[in-house]
Amino acid sequence: MRAVVAKLRSALGERLMDSPWLRRLDRVSFLGTLDYHPGSRRSSSRLEHSLGVAALGLRLCDDLGLDPARSRPFLAACLLHDIGHFPLSHAAEPGFARALGVAHHGVSEWLVRGNGAIDRGRTLRPDLEAAGIDPELTWGLICGEVDDPDFASLAAVMRAPINLDTLDGIVRAARCFRIRGLRLPEALFAAGDDGEICLRSAALPVIDRFWTLKDRVYGDVITLPSNILCEAALSSAVAERFDRGIFDRFDRFDDTSIDALVREQVRDSGLDRGDDERFHFLAQSDRRVLLRRTRKRYYVDRRTLGDEVGLPLRLWSSRYRHERQEMVLVAKRDGDQLSLPLDASLSPSEAPEL
Repeated sequence: MRAVVAKLRSALGERLMDSPWLRRLDRVSFLGTLDYHPGSRRSSSRLEHSLGVAALGLRLCDDLGLDPARSRPFLAACLLHDIGHFPLSHAAEPGFARALGVAHHGVSEWLVRGNGAIDRGRTLRPDLEAAGIDPELTWGLICGEVDDPDFASLAAVMRAPINLDTLDGIVRAARCFRIRGLRLPEALFAAGDDGEICLRSAALPVIDRFWTLKDRVYGDVITLPSNILCEAALSSAVAERFDRGIFDRFDRFDDTSIDALVREQVRDSGLDRGDDERFHFLAQSDRRVLLRRTRKRYYVDRRTLGDEVGLPLRLWSSRYRHERQEMVLVAKRDGDQLSLPLDASLSPSEAPEL
């Protein structure tokens, strides 16, 4: 990772790379409350993930032979895509969003564009401008929406099913829980005859396995019942504790800021004991429903084929597909009672993207 950081410093400048906003991400857990589950063997931070996404961005730029004028804003977008995350990442985000009126994506926009509740001079906009990188273009790339045709394909990669954020996130989550993962090939991308970004033909078998791994990670890790219950209780708790005053000190608002609150919810929910066998997800049930959840199931449609170069971007969503399932969380035994109150309105209806 040192080589990656050195390349990013050269491309993006010392000022951006040494920003307190990036340092803050090293104090925000990547998997949030899941770090407390006994199945977790290694914790990771949002900064490690962001650097991992930027490392994949460097590989894409090399694969496509992009010049600095196109690669630098794209690398900035890769590095800063999660810059506004709340403590413990997605774990308590519904509660923070209700209390503060903004989700992490909105805070990221404030920090990149300098257009929100955080003083403009304290945001990343001056750092980006000092590096000669357009903050508006950077934000457009993060969102996957830009008007400039020179950047349209790069923006599309940011929102495609096979995107750099998910590539790093799923492999990282599998590693944290010691699920047998995979090693991504060094050369993932290629430019097609018409200039469209392609997944290389030689990489497709690995990407197919990655998509299957994504389904397992969401089924066996992200939606563990004890974690879902803990997240719901934690969201309810933070919604009552915080207000928009935190934006005056958001660069210091990290996991330690809610440590006592988290430990209380982890204990009460049974997350630290891996108390998952008492509950399960069903398509429907006549038992008392604790929480409702929309889950995506991921599968590969191998009828969609590429050419000798690879699979063009326009076909990625045809090969790498998902379907939604409405699920309910119930206790396996009628006598099981929760020791914590839940505000189901704060529970995400769908497992968040990593």
